[in-house]
Amino acid sequence: MSQASSSTARTRWSARVAPLAIVHAAAPLPTTADVEPMEDDVIGLPLIMCPDCRDVRVFAATTTQSKCNNGKRYFKCPRKNFSNGKCKSYWFEEEYVVYLHDNGYLLAAGSTIAEALTTEVPEVVGKIDSLEKNLKKVKEIVGKNREGIGSCICLVCGCVNVTLFLVLAIFMVVAFLLK
Repeated sequence: MSQASSSTARTRWSARVAPLAIVHAAAPLPTTADVEPMEDDVIGLPLIMCPDCRDVRVFAATTTQSKCNNGKRYFKCPRKNFSNGKCKSYWFEEEYVVYLHDNGYLLAAGSTIAEALTTEVPEVVGKIDSLEKNLKKVKEIVGKNREGIGSCICLVCGCVNVTLFLVLAIFMVVAFLLK
């Protein structure tokens, strides 16, 4: 390449590139990044940074070609391969939940239950009170019906007894007259 053609190429290249402008920021630049933890879009578990690699995030998927685990959700490092992977991080959903809980990524179940109870207790107490009132009404209605049914049963039994007594009395009178 001759010197003339190289200077022409440099001239064309420098003509296309605009000089950089210096911009002064009004606010100081951030020194840390606030990254929202990513979640699995199917079951909502957090997708954490790989505990072994520490620079990539695990991903979630569902097994499709496994005979015994078909349809199961799993979480793994993208660097994990079956043949020559560099990472060994791999969990099925149940194991991943235990790992997250043991390593502080998930709250204990007791704390979430306690939080739910503090917000929903008045509603639940109101529902229990109304159920107890309804139960008392039902008991009263059943009690009244029992008394009514009991009276009916007594009346029927009394009528049957009187009828049997009359039939027996008539039979005895007829037997006495026929002698």
